[in-house]
Amino acid sequence: MRILLALLIAVTATTAQADGIYKWVDENGVVHFGEQPPGGAQVDVIKKPKSERYKKWEAEQEAAKPRKPSKPPAAKQPEKQLDVRQQEQEKAAQMQAALRAKRCESARKSLSSLTTHSRIRAVDQNGNYRSLGEDERQQRISTAQQRIRDNC
Repeated sequence: MRILLALLIAVTATTAQADGIYKWVDENGVVHFGEQPPGGAQVDVIKKPKSERYKKWEAEQEAAKPRKPSKPPAAKQPEKQLDVRQQEQEKAAQMQAALRAKRCESARKSLSSLTTHSRIRAVDQNGNYRSLGEDERQQRISTAQQRIRDNC
């Protein structure tokens, strides 16, 4: 009787070892372990079974994985570098254009206030306000017009 019981336990233990153990996380974030993989979930295999059914499932999973594109030949590497350089140049050009637009807007506002108002106050080096004379006002108008020509 003991021999039969030991033989039955040994057979049960070997069949249990033949099954695989799978780990997956459901949509609620709960981790599950089981002998059967669920359909459609990302599954980690803790212990691989030796059955044909598992081999078929594993082949299906490999076929379903997206393939990474192969590396381009060495001849195409310089093209990537050119693209990066072109993007950097375009970005620098856009930054220059934005800076010029700000300068243009500033010069136009300055010209507008210089031509609209007859009395212009300016802050000197000591932080005191002083009125601009007509000659200095005309000089600032011509400077603003030059900035507009350069940046607009």
